[in-house]
Amino acid sequence: MIASSNQKPHGWLEAKQSGGAVYELGVKESKKAKALRLITKPLTDKHWKDNGKSVTTLHRINKVAEYLYERTKRNK
Repeated sequence: MIASSNQKPHGWLEAKQSGGAVYELGVKESKKAKALRLITKPLTDKHWKDNGKSVTTLHRINKVAEYLYERTKRNK
């Protein structure tokens, strides 16, 4: 049994099977979510926390944050 001496590091099989594209997509989504949270935080502090905490207002703030995020990606 020579194969037993050829041990792979922990998580090797999962990394091999997951594929780079799946990992890359997860990283992109994670970065986008973090950027949206960073944009949304000051807006919620100013317009949502002290004003009754309406769900509609929160959704509007999130839409504005998405717009601002997409706007930063535009060519100038």
